[in-house]
Amino acid sequence: MREENTPKEGEETLHFSSLAHQKVFAHIRKHPNSDVSGALLVREDDKDNAFIEDAIPLFHSESGNVSVLNEIALTHIQKYANTSHPNGTMRVGGLYFANGNLYAGVLPDRAQGLAEAVGGARNGIRCVLLEPTAFDAETKNVSTSKSSSPFRVFKSNNNNANNMNFELKEQDKGTVKVVLAPPLDRLDAASTNTKDVFDFDDHFDDVGKDWRNASFS
Repeated sequence: MREENTPKEGEETLHFSSLAHQKVFAHIRKHPNSDVSGALLVREDDKDNAFIEDAIPLFHSESGNVSVLNEIALTHIQKYANTSHPNGTMRVGGLYFANGNLYAGVLPDRAQGLAEAVGGARNGIRCVLLEPTAFDAETKNVSTSKSSSPFRVFKSNNNNANNMNFELKEQDKGTVKVVLAPPLDRLDAASTNTKDVFDFDDHFDDVGKDWRNASFS
């Protein structure tokens, strides 16, 4: 069940379902010292709000063939979102990043390429970055609450990824709100360490490891 929040005038809202944010945090905790990234599957209403219904873990390491891996992974994800997702048709409308070399609180180099690969969207591509101070790699705990989001939000400056001026810029916290659906009390490390998730790095190593994570609940 989604927590109801009334946005302020001119404020966009990103609603994370319980499934989406728990998969994101499980991926973050599985690779606490690596650069993790993933795709966010969304549906949108007519008020420019985004409802993030699912998260698909992408990578936990960098590679020399970044653009090729991006294309392969996103092709699979977009087909799944458009035709095979159990909750109906969705699209890749965002990305998430955390850990590794993000202690400076900036998006990694891979973010731009992934956002361009996703392509334009009605409201632009959103990227959420876990605040470095919100995650303790040693204890694997994420600091969050109903009143405080652990994410910073970046958004593409236009809807055309082929534009040479395509750029991701951080949104002011007064213009965007991130809402995590309950149960927030399941975000402690003990609650998700037993829930394994597989990303495309895992899948490329062993095709038996399903990047859709259909058994995660």
